[in-house]
Amino acid sequence: MQQHLKKAFILLFMAIVGFIIVRSLIVPESFGQYGWYRGNAVNEIKSFNVNNANSTECIDCHQNVYSIWANGSHNAVNCDDCHGSTEGHVDNNRIIPQPANDSKEFCGLCHFRSVARPKDFPQIDPNSGHGEDLKCTYCHNPHKPWFV
Repeated sequence: MQQHLKKAFILLFMAIVGFIIVRSLIVPESFGQYGWYRGNAVNEIKSFNVNNANSTECIDCHQNVYSIWANGSHNAVNCDDCHGSTEGHVDNNRIIPQPANDSKEFCGLCHFRSVARPKDFPQIDPNSGHGEDLKCTYCHNPHKPWFV
């Protein structure tokens, strides 16, 4: 075998061995336990603090709004989804949560027309002039959206 081919094969072999060594050092042991995921990631994610309150915690102080919301079509939407994190407010009612985002763009995240949504799901075409430049809450109460 010629000298330059021997050197090329030695370099290739060293690169492969180096790759295997570096990979064994940087790839976590639990990688590949569940396909292309780290098995330990589930426990790490569970250990994170949750910054959102549960909507059922709102019933203590907001009975009227809660009962309307619980019987409405938005009852699957958590309070924090629109009002932002309310954990601090639940712990201390002097901490006022941010006002709900009632812009057309925010409501449109769920309600702009999309072929991926069920036909009977309330949708609007954002270019149709629906509501013109008004905020959605000018006409629609998000706690009881069936009322216009």
